[in-house]
Amino acid sequence: MKRLLSLLLALSMLMGLSIAIAETATSAPDPKTILDGVTLEPSKGLYLDEHLEISGMGIHFNNYPTEFDGCYYFQAIEKLTNAKIVIDWRTADGYDTQVATTLASGKLPDIMGAGSYGVLNLANEGAIVALDDYLHLIPNIVEAVGEKRMADWRQADGHIYTLPTIVDVPGSQSVMVRQDWLDKLGLEVPTNWDEWLTLWRAIRDNDLNGNGDNTDEIPLALEMGQSGERCMASLLNAFGIAASADTQFCVLEDGTYTMVYEHPRYFEFLQAVQDMYKEGLIDPEFTMRKQAELFTAMDTGLVGTAMTWAERARLSTYTNRESGNEDALWTCVAPIVGPYGDQMTQERKAVTSVWCITTAAEEAGKVEDILKVFNWNYGKEGLILYNYGIEGKTYDIVDGKYVLKPEIVKNGFVDYRATGMEYEPFGGRWFTDAFTQCLFAGQNIDELDDASQSFYNGLAVVNNDYFYPMPQTLETEAYTEYRGELITGAAGVCVLRDQCIAGQITVDEFKEKYEALKDMGLQDVIDQGAEAYAKIMGE
Repeated sequence: MKRLLSLLLALSMLMGLSIAIAETATSAPDPKTILDGVTLEPSKGLYLDEHLEISGMGIHFNNYPTEFDGCYYFQAIEKLTNAKIVIDWRTADGYDTQVATTLASGKLPDIMGAGSYGVLNLANEGAIVALDDYLHLIPNIVEAVGEKRMADWRQADGHIYTLPTIVDVPGSQSVMVRQDWLDKLGLEVPTNWDEWLTLWRAIRDNDLNGNGDNTDEIPLALEMGQSGERCMASLLNAFGIAASADTQFCVLEDGTYTMVYEHPRYFEFLQAVQDMYKEGLIDPEFTMRKQAELFTAMDTGLVGTAMTWAERARLSTYTNRESGNEDALWTCVAPIVGPYGDQMTQERKAVTSVWCITTAAEEAGKVEDILKVFNWNYGKEGLILYNYGIEGKTYDIVDGKYVLKPEIVKNGFVDYRATGMEYEPFGGRWFTDAFTQCLFAGQNIDELDDASQSFYNGLAVVNNDYFYPMPQTLETEAYTEYRGELITGAAGVCVLRDQCIAGQITVDEFKEKYEALKDMGLQDVIDQGAEAYAKIMGE
């Protein structure tokens, strides 16, 4: 982590150089016109003899251009490689149903994002191709994943089915507090569990947002995740439970992969959180607080402490100040310290599965050419295109360095992504350098305002010594079969957990109901997960 910080400091010097010689920032370019007047010669690394069209179906995110033909990125790929990529973009809501409908139609695209339908479900349906025998065609991707992250690329059956996206930045989220509220209370950032409890109680008992209502402040707000699984992630960590991204799985000290409910401290955690909820220290709407709702609560001056994307410290600070609270400041801090001194936070998931190649592509004889195009995307030309865009339009070369233009980075990541760079819905490898240029917005570290300093600290300073690599959520046959019923369903373990936190059932009643779920199939999820994990780690 010290090496990462040194790299970021060095990059800040590069940013100072770019400010000295780059032109004054103007408005960000239109993604549709970036290639106007640009001549792109066929790539020396890959230019297919015959034009290739790759059809796809995947999930689209916000902050990226949605028009494939209107984005420089895909136009450039076609000009450089002779491969045209046409994706039918969908939203995450109901995506599994849309995948099922597509499978039933018998008309598959060449590449498909599995989404919540699950990669192994697609494999079991005979809809996608295992890539194990094709790795020699994608050496750039294999190198980018790396030996230490290879297990994250494999599925529960030990095979590789996906073309990933990779982010070479370990930080992403951070615990954060309202610094101005801390100052009003005369308190410092907590350094142990008792001090955290003291802070949360003080937030509960005072009208810190100054609206005349001393009952609407939320001491601690945490997002529930898309399906409610992720609830209370930071508090799980504070009790020494190094959970998966969805907070359902962990690896015990003896190396056993299991569900978090089997962790020796889980029930102690559950009792503590139930007590906190009863005291009014936890968000009363924790079962409904998805990411967007958390952001709204932060922006409207209701939340005192939270755990979310580090960038939110900057954005919510700006919003609070624009609303008239000039002293508002969200400060990113180190993870919550638990009662036993545990202090940890999830490392960013570096390798994320994106695309599966379908059997339709295999039948059409496209598999090898598709893999060659994706491998090119992880080569030098593809990486420059993905991270920096088009020379002269979105970046310049300064002393041999790729320097994003001021108009691209002046608003941080907003215009950078809206222009089409780091097109994560499609995937690629995002460099720390490009990430940092956006973070600094063309400034030196000491030139950043306090809100941006906080964002930077959340990413690259305060959490550095506390990251742990998240275990996978292994989509075994049992997990796929029982997740919707026994984990996220109306009578599943996540709902039981939430009922227990809210005091609707006792911890002992939770234990009893949890054991019943194990008899109904949850034990199979545990056993198959442990077996799959042992196999993957062995390989």
